[in-house]
Amino acid sequence: MSRRKILMKRIISICILPIALSVAVMAMANMMDKATSASMDTTRLQAVMEENINSLLELMNVTAEAGSSDIKTSDKVFTKEAADGLKKMWKTSPMSCSVKSLNARILNTNHGFQVRGIPVDILEADASEARQELTIDFDEMGKISGISIAIEMHRYDELMAQQSSDLDYSRRQIIIEFVENYRTAYNRKDLAYISQVYSDDALIIDGRMVKPTGTGAKFESATLQSNNSVVYFKYNKNEYMKKLKDEFKKNKFINVKFDEIEVLRHPKFNDVYGVTLKQTWRSDTRSDEGYLFLMVDFHNTDNPMIQVRTWQPYKNEFGQVVLKKQDVFHLGSFKIMR
Repeated sequence: MSRRKILMKRIISICILPIALSVAVMAMANMMDKATSASMDTTRLQAVMEENINSLLELMNVTAEAGSSDIKTSDKVFTKEAADGLKKMWKTSPMSCSVKSLNARILNTNHGFQVRGIPVDILEADASEARQELTIDFDEMGKISGISIAIEMHRYDELMAQQSSDLDYSRRQIIIEFVENYRTAYNRKDLAYISQVYSDDALIIDGRMVKPTGTGAKFESATLQSNNSVVYFKYNKNEYMKKLKDEFKKNKFINVKFDEIEVLRHPKFNDVYGVTLKQTWRSDTRSDEGYLFLMVDFHNTDNPMIQVRTWQPYKNEFGQVVLKKQDVFHLGSFKIMR
């Protein structure tokens, strides 16, 4: 049996939102190593994480009920980076947790620990898209070091089960965390984070629906390819960041959702991965659904970068499919020069 699939359950009851955590038994040795270095035993470390999760959920519920756009954080529960990220996210995507008890797993990561699958309701989202899940990261002392909107737990397990080696497993874990942070950065309108994950030489391609007007020739200088309804524009990093900054200014609320995530390693370059997913964008000024492709380069293991980002519309405003899955950009669409 895989070491990662052996679980031990511990039920607790804290505050008004009890959390039941499932801990990977064979990972306890790693937890003990980290706990020892932090001068904290494993039992106490788990208890601190449980307490901090409950503090976070209670804080969100109280702030949401008060209708406040300012969420008050404590440095006993959050690192400065996590507190700053939560405050940014709260201004555009306030949320609450109505679940009274739940099960979650503690996972070991390169930077500490992680708990996934915490259900929340985003208050500004449409009813059909309000229910989301959070991923919560912890440092080695059990303090919350990051909060992001998660992919579904079953999809996470599927992607991780496709690993071909310990290195591939580690990189898949980093990619999923990377994608979740990337998505959450849009929800909290975090230009600084988005900018830092793009290579300075990144290729960015954006497909947009256009209505036939007979004046399509004016797009030729900016168009890579086109059909009767979609035009593709190419941007460099600076151009894209300026465009995104304008988008953020126009919208008070932005909710980005990722589905159908696929992760593939390049057949020739083992440190290059392709991530394909379906993106749903909802904001004050527009709503659309399309396929997002990211080429992520692990050449610098400690600082993976997006080298290519493409977006292609899936449906038009009438709900008609304008792009088939086999026509989505992928790793083979681009030549890597090293």
